[in-house]
Amino acid sequence: MQRYFVNNNSINKDLGLVRITDQDFHHIKNVMRMKENQELQIVNENGDVFLCKISKFFNHYVEIKIMTSVETDVELSTKVTIALGMVRREKTEEVLRRIAELGASGFVSVKLSRSLIKPNNDEKKINRMKTIAKEACEQSHRNKLMEVYPNLNFSNFIKFSKNYDLCLVAYEEAGRENNFSLKKLIKKYKDKNILVLVGPEGGFSEQEIEILINNQFKLIGLGPRILRVETAPLYIMAAISYETELENES
Repeated sequence: MQRYFVNNNSINKDLGLVRITDQDFHHIKNVMRMKENQELQIVNENGDVFLCKISKFFNHYVEIKIMTSVETDVELSTKVTIALGMVRREKTEEVLRRIAELGASGFVSVKLSRSLIKPNNDEKKINRMKTIAKEACEQSHRNKLMEVYPNLNFSNFIKFSKNYDLCLVAYEEAGRENNFSLKKLIKKYKDKNILVLVGPEGGFSEQEIEILINNQFKLIGLGPRILRVETAPLYIMAAISYETELENES
């Protein structure tokens, strides 16, 4: 069943109606070719899920009737923001899609010394990234949208990191040394806010690692193999999901 996120102001609680416009209207009408009386799910900004039925199509919007609320919560109890050293658009968007499916709470690109891409907070680009995240969250039937933050330079990223309970940096050298254990840290900080920084293709400079350590970042290894920049965030999200959601399964 299709799921769509809507703003609270699109919902008329008194009448039990939802009005969907713009891209979602186009997707419902022209991509999914949905018809009147067909069911779908709507999620508001609070993460509440409603089973709905299409009432009527108009020229520029579709009116949807709320039938009942749906009790479901598929979100990770641990809030994870993935920070990615700035890389090409194609790789960034691939990471965006996959970590949204895997339950990440946020994503931010960071300009590091070995990033070959220049920062670009063009509104059109940021909106495209938010759309990609929204579609991935809808496809995976999440209750919350993953937040996409504006691109940051390194100094602003350090300030940004102060909002988190635990800050980690995936550093390949940590896989060969006496590094912090990702598994133990996940268990210790379960239900907390975690920020994880993954470097670009060229990795981190020694100066960046020193600054990160001085700002309470813990170095973690991701095993003995060197992972691509697109793979490391998925490894991290899968590990967190396994340790926090599947730990009690036999």
